[in-house]
Amino acid sequence: MLRASAKADDFLVAESAAMRAVIAKIDAFADGDGPVLVAGEHGVGRELVARVLHHKGPRRKRPFIAVRPSFESADVSPDDDADAGADAACERARRALRAATGGTLLVKDLSDLSSPSQKTLRRAIRERRERDGFDVHVVATADIDLDHAVDASIVSRDLYELFATRHIHVPALRDRTDDLPVLFARWIRHYGSEIGRGRPAVSSRALARLAAYPWPGNVAELKSIARRLVVRVARSRIEAGDIDEVLPVVAERVPLEDLAFEEMVKAKLAGLLARIDGYPVHDLYDKVLARVERPLFDLVLAHTGGNQLAAAKILGLNRNTLRKKLAGLGAGAKKPQREDRALDGD
Repeated sequence: MLRASAKADDFLVAESAAMRAVIAKIDAFADGDGPVLVAGEHGVGRELVARVLHHKGPRRKRPFIAVRPSFESADVSPDDDADAGADAACERARRALRAATGGTLLVKDLSDLSSPSQKTLRRAIRERRERDGFDVHVVATADIDLDHAVDASIVSRDLYELFATRHIHVPALRDRTDDLPVLFARWIRHYGSEIGRGRPAVSSRALARLAAYPWPGNVAELKSIARRLVVRVARSRIEAGDIDEVLPVVAERVPLEDLAFEEMVKAKLAGLLARIDGYPVHDLYDKVLARVERPLFDLVLAHTGGNQLAAAKILGLNRNTLRKKLAGLGAGAKKPQREDRALDGD
């Protein structure tokens, strides 16, 4: 959570195109009118987006109330005059709506709302403009699987459709790495000021380490890493070694298109050799060549429209040689042996 003196806008960094799209949606939906759904993976900053949405709108001087799916919140006081016979979840929802009157009610994790609470929220949204309705701007957060929750009847389709035209998708941190240096610097400064010390500089190699990490915990994980580094590093600069000490070790994932052809073959063969351990394979060379030749011939023939003469010319083979190879590769209609299944990865 931010200090009272910190501004939510300061931490909504939009150096990346993905986050500039989020800012555009916030500007479009900050009228404090129709309900807004803020979706994304956990840890991406969905509540932060909701707070900025509130602060940019006409309701900024009115309450911002964030509640869990049970509608419980430290900002919502129990109502001693509540009807003891009323459904507890519905009564908590009504108390939250009353507390947020004139302002914004943030309902976290829409897919975890109980059915009675969904009905109360749906009614409140529909009746907002009526005399007895709650004058509240409703914002909800959801994960990226909300559509599946609707299909499974976990979330009411009627409730979901009230948010249909006003969605904000917050991208994962791994999809907005242009924002990472500025985000990291701001959280370093934030936690440094909390303990009364200046903001340390960050080396380019340290930033490269951060950019290479996949951030499964998104911005929430980045905040945690920044806090740990501020506490651990007493020097005036954070180095790559400091990052290595606090980041979890993960296997580096290299995009397939960035691998040389030989490296792709090696990667495939490494898995193949692991799978055939214990199988009685004695003709690996021929089997591997057959698996390379078959897709090569298929692609070249497709390129030439089935013209074997043109395909042989591209491949640098005699036409008769190509025909023999094609006949040999096509003769494998027999049932695969155990070692063949291992080679094919089944």
